[in-house]
Amino acid sequence: MLQDNPFETATRAEESAGAHLSDYWSVLVRRRRWIAGCVAVGLAAAAFVSLTTPPSYRATAVLDIGNDRTAGMDLGLATSPAATAEPDPDFQATQVRLINSVEVARRVVAKLDLAARPEFNRGSRSVFGKNAPAPRTARDVEKRLTWLAGRVRQGLQVSPVRGTDLVAVGYVASSPRLAADVANASADAYIEWKVDSMYRAMNQISAFLGTQIAQLKREIDGQEQQLLAFGKANDIVSADPQTNSGLQNFEALNRDYEAAVADRVAKEARYRGLQGAKASTAASDPAQGALVLQLQNEQARLEREYAEKLNLFKPEWPAMLQLKAQIDKGREHLQTVVGETAAKARDSALNDYQTAQRREASLSAALRNQKTATMEGNNNSVRYNNLRGEIDTKRALLDTIVRREAETEVLARQKGARESNVRVVDRAQAPESRFRPSYRLNAIFGFLAGAGAGILLVFFLEYMDRTFRTPEQVHRFLGLPTLGAIPSVGKGGKIRGPLRGGISLAAGEAPPIELLPAADPRSAVAESYRRVRTALLLSQAGGVKSVVVTSGFPLEGKSCTAANLAVVMSQLDWRVLVIDADLHKPRLHEMFRTSNRQGLVTVLAENLDRNRAIVKTAVPNVFLLPAGPACPNPSGLLSSAAMSRLLEEVKAEFDFVVIDTPPLFPIADALLLGHQTDGVVLCVRAGETLRPRAVRAREALLQNQSRILGVVLNAVPASAGGYEDGYGLYYGPPREAGDGSPAMAARLR
Repeated sequence: MLQDNPFETATRAEESAGAHLSDYWSVLVRRRRWIAGCVAVGLAAAAFVSLTTPPSYRATAVLDIGNDRTAGMDLGLATSPAATAEPDPDFQATQVRLINSVEVARRVVAKLDLAARPEFNRGSRSVFGKNAPAPRTARDVEKRLTWLAGRVRQGLQVSPVRGTDLVAVGYVASSPRLAADVANASADAYIEWKVDSMYRAMNQISAFLGTQIAQLKREIDGQEQQLLAFGKANDIVSADPQTNSGLQNFEALNRDYEAAVADRVAKEARYRGLQGAKASTAASDPAQGALVLQLQNEQARLEREYAEKLNLFKPEWPAMLQLKAQIDKGREHLQTVVGETAAKARDSALNDYQTAQRREASLSAALRNQKTATMEGNNNSVRYNNLRGEIDTKRALLDTIVRREAETEVLARQKGARESNVRVVDRAQAPESRFRPSYRLNAIFGFLAGAGAGILLVFFLEYMDRTFRTPEQVHRFLGLPTLGAIPSVGKGGKIRGPLRGGISLAAGEAPPIELLPAADPRSAVAESYRRVRTALLLSQAGGVKSVVVTSGFPLEGKSCTAANLAVVMSQLDWRVLVIDADLHKPRLHEMFRTSNRQGLVTVLAENLDRNRAIVKTAVPNVFLLPAGPACPNPSGLLSSAAMSRLLEEVKAEFDFVVIDTPPLFPIADALLLGHQTDGVVLCVRAGETLRPRAVRAREALLQNQSRILGVVLNAVPASAGGYEDGYGLYYGPPREAGDGSPAMAARLR
């Protein structure tokens, strides 16, 4: 039964610690070209949008909108309740919505005759736009007016100026003059509509009072004619009420009836005025608006508290969210109460009006009864006094209504004087610079969008990348020590100085990576392999004299690693033997440019003397035992006793033995030799070896109880950070004697 591997324990501890911020930074640096490409695309898109977007201009007019001081004018009040009531917190938001209404837009269209202005209809593809046929019917005119009003609303930008009663009315158009004209016309149209709406109810009241006055005058004239005719017919000059108790009672009832009629007329006028008033005006009635005033004060307090706390807390803070919900709920409740209060005010006015009607009717009936009783005693006198009393009552009522009508006419004249609670603070001027497109803002947005997309793409690619890129990833996912990271060699690589080690190349030929440690000892590849050599020799106590170099799958650089490892070992003045145990696809004889006619197969299968099969290579102190001719049963030869004896003999003869074996999958030859050497070096290729495959190779070696000395990461790109971050190269002076001195060799052994 296998025990827990200490490397697996280290891996789990490493993964549980989580990723460090530097890991994310390393990912960004390694894939910086992707981010740069995305930024370039974002900037190109921003440039394209900036160049293809037609210029537009914005002009802004500023309005001062105060609370309505004339809405809610009542017959029984000399001043408006709105003048003394608390300001409505929703008043400004309501006015902003009204400025952007269809009615105001239609007034702007008519005021500026936008249907005939080509700059307003430029670029329109609608049947109502430029070159549209003239409307033939009223319905066509209405449709076109509605469509033009919609276009005005599309470019209109209305926003309150925070902390003031000011409202900015802006308009975005294709020309500066049009933008200023529409902005100013919108402000003027709103003021006109405001004046019309404020005095519409006043006109209704004035019309009602005029009708009542005309009716009363006709009734008074008729009754006066009757009184004169009755007095003349009955020779009545005057009737003294002091002499007739019935007449006195009749006069008392007549006075009460007069008061009841006046009260009924006033309450009827008040009821009709509330019928045409807005809900907020009706709710401001002193008899019904106490609760509304209280709720408005409470709502204003909550909003002030929210604004004050907003300076200390973020809107997402639970307490702020709760306070915001309370404000929204209070606003809804306020609107509900305003509606209910307005309804109650109208109902109360209706009840008062109906009560006054009933009282008038009751007094009228009592007055008729008293008149009948009085007429029984003094019919002529009573009739005379009756006619005179009715005339006096109607004259008093007429005086009251005339006075109310005069007050109403005085207020109505303000409409002709264009007086309103709204005034223009700043009129819009034609802008000198365009509003859109903004090259600077588009460039910033394109840069940020490209950088954000690039970062997301980089992390997505990193998430989808299941290969090894850095030595840290090798250690993290395999739990094995990394002996070194070998940088990749480009096609245009150059060699510093003359070639060494007896290697000959054709003119202009770049040396392959297998020859670089011997051809150019000062190259980055040579330095990386020397680092691998040092880490390998110090990987276990007692030193290492023989290793098996393998990989999980083909094309991961195991043969190259075996050859170059032998080269750097020979630079310690050691006699190094390289055994090509890859009997399926041998390559070492091609790297060292030797013959493969006889080798390991002939030694094991034909009992050839090993000294005849071992070949001295062009690299000093490096000897090669090639694979030899093809063999039908490679696994049988490698697991034979002859192979064990051969390994024991070469270990005694050479200072270091490197064995190149086939990949672990699908061939298991490396497992047969792992027990007969000091350990196994596992090779993985950066950017190509999948992590699950490397884990399978590690598990196969551990299950076979092979000692894994470490991992070599091959073909690491220079931009990957694999050997730059802690695995960088130091290009010092050439190592003539120090690197290969016997003292150094003895110390490493």
